Amino acid sequence: MIRETKKNPLRPLTAAFLLFLLFSMASPVGAAGERVHIAVSEAGSFDFEEQLFYGYGGVEITYQDVVLKGRQLVINLATGELELRGDVVLSHDGQELSGSFLVYNLETGEGSLSEAASELELPEKTGSIFISGEAVHISDQVYQVQNAQFTTCDHTDSHYHVAAKELELYVGEKVVIRRVTYYEGKIPLFYWPYLVIPLDMDIDERFVLPVFGFSEREGYYMKTTINYQLSSEHYGSVYLDLFSRLGVAAGVRHNYVFDTLGTGSIYLYHLPHQMDPIWEAAWKHGLEGENWSLSTDTSYKDSWQTHSLSTTNRLTVSLPKLSAEGKVTYRNNPNQRESEFLEFDGRWRHTLTDSWQLDLRGNWTERVRDGQTMKLLNYRAQSIYKQDKHTFRLTAEQQYNPDLLTDQVSAWRTVQRLPELEWEMSDLGLSGLPLRSNVQIGRYGERPSLVIKDRVLAQLTLPSRTLRPASGISINYRGDGGAAFYSGGDRQSWLTGRISLDQRLSSRLSLNNTYEQRLVWGESPFRFDAKKPTQRLRSRLTYTELKGSLTLSGGYDFLKKQYDYLALVGSWRSSEKWNMALTVYYDPNSRSIPGILPMVEYKTGDTLLKAAVNYSPVQQVLKRVDAQISLPLGEHVKVGYAAIYEPPKKAFSRGQITLDFDLHCRTISAAYDHVKGRVAFQYTIKAFPTLPIGWDSQDGLEMFKLDDIASVVGEGE
Repeated sequence: MIRETKKNPLRPLTAAFLLFLLFSMASPVGAAGERVHIAVSEAGSFDFEEQLFYGYGGVEITYQDVVLKGRQLVINLATGELELRGDVVLSHDGQELSGSFLVYNLETGEGSLSEAASELELPEKTGSIFISGEAVHISDQVYQVQNAQFTTCDHTDSHYHVAAKELELYVGEKVVIRRVTYYEGKIPLFYWPYLVIPLDMDIDERFVLPVFGFSEREGYYMKTTINYQLSSEHYGSVYLDLFSRLGVAAGVRHNYVFDTLGTGSIYLYHLPHQMDPIWEAAWKHGLEGENWSLSTDTSYKDSWQTHSLSTTNRLTVSLPKLSAEGKVTYRNNPNQRESEFLEFDGRWRHTLTDSWQLDLRGNWTERVRDGQTMKLLNYRAQSIYKQDKHTFRLTAEQQYNPDLLTDQVSAWRTVQRLPELEWEMSDLGLSGLPLRSNVQIGRYGERPSLVIKDRVLAQLTLPSRTLRPASGISINYRGDGGAAFYSGGDRQSWLTGRISLDQRLSSRLSLNNTYEQRLVWGESPFRFDAKKPTQRLRSRLTYTELKGSLTLSGGYDFLKKQYDYLALVGSWRSSEKWNMALTVYYDPNSRSIPGILPMVEYKTGDTLLKAAVNYSPVQQVLKRVDAQISLPLGEHVKVGYAAIYEPPKKAFSRGQITLDFDLHCRTISAAYDHVKGRVAFQYTIKAFPTLPIGWDSQDGLEMFKLDDIASVVGEGE
């Protein structure tokens, strides 16, 4: 502790003169060339004999990356020790601590701050953690807080906080807390012997309160996560869950970083119940060299719901003239429609010269779906030569139809190119007409049609172009044309064009017309390259202004001689509180109106009134009524109701009443679903992150997310 002295004091000096005096006469503390900048707003004095400087008023000290502020200062310029009192603020490496009294050594960077407090801003601006304590010991970039408290509640008298006997803050890295108790108000709810809150991770990875709930199989449960951080290279989470019907489950997820062996994580979880055991395991690992990388992502789960194994393993090599990749994917889940999936995938690209490349690809897929096994093979060997605007490709390939891996109906299964020679010219050099040409010569085989034929194909393509002949008018057009000749005398030719006209009729009115047509002559013996004729016209007229818009759209299929639905969609916001919308469908083919969908919404503050209906004039039936109401009852209470009623069934498909009490950092909710007969209560602590504690008469905690009413009906229904 530095003692104050009155021996040979100087009269108060101005801040500017003091700066000159200190830097000219006193030996600077710390390393050579590093100086202390001291500024005072009221007065200062210097004791030459004791080398003590006194500052009063607004005091600011800058040294290296440390800034100190306070009301009263005593500093020993020989040792660098100082005392700072009154509204003390210490700023270091972007972090601020405030308190009442600071003892600090500028040379060693050590000190202590009484009645300390700090606000830690979380990454990505997801919020702040407010920390306070009796005293903080400062050492380099580590702050040790005694009898600490921290919370994310910004209320003066926080509604909840975490108390700890000891807290260590590593600036920008992590907070280590020992002997932790969570208080809701003044009531202790939870205790942890040890917690780690990393400051460079997503909020959900920092601090997870126990989660309470209920399910039919598990009964009442409490799921607890305790984070730990052994070092910046080794950290993770320990899971301890308690189920009233199944017992105790435990698990761990450990993340690791090794300089030479790579990075990854290991996850294990087990519930050793005799009738319903659970095993979960996962391993992720990545290893990189100068020109290669290896990764694996494997998970296993065995429970009453799922029996699955999934793994993806990848090896990549990247050299100046060669790149390669190999990947193996395997999934096994007997409870799913696709019970098994296995795929081997490999790629190899070699740059032989500046203009010549060799590209090899292979893919083997085996899938078991609905008890049926499907085996598919893709391969492609391709030599590519590029010179100016010319590209030549020599290809040997087998390609399976990707629709086979979906529920879509596929017209063909596989096609083989045995081989195919292609010449592509990116620009024919015609002024103002950037045509591209493509010529293919090859032998092809298709399954299951078992057609094997030679084919010569030539095609010209006009890429998308835009013209603006006048103000407010733009014309976009593109097209292609070609012909294919097959051994045996078959031939197919086509001409495709698409033109779109956008017109700005006024500042608020615009019109879009799009015409598309494909003419086809002849027929292909194959299915994979068969062209189908089309001829369609689509139009859209849009009127917009600040408070609303109105759109009229429709179309006509010339080949089917059938109109699309004519849709009139309008919205109008008469004020900040009122919003209205109307959709009307008209069927020109039957000259009927299949649907009218009006919607009205009133919203101000926490008050929301919303209603929508779906009426069919053709059937003369009110098909559906949607309604949502949310009303505040005082400053902190809100009542809501959301419902869907279907008059043809004379029944509600949705009907839920909610009552919410907002207590700043906490919410008490009650809900009753009169359709499902469900009753639920929930107490939510909006902490690190949200902690819901509740009871549900059926499924637990999932009925409190009151979503907005979705679209009443899709277009054309």
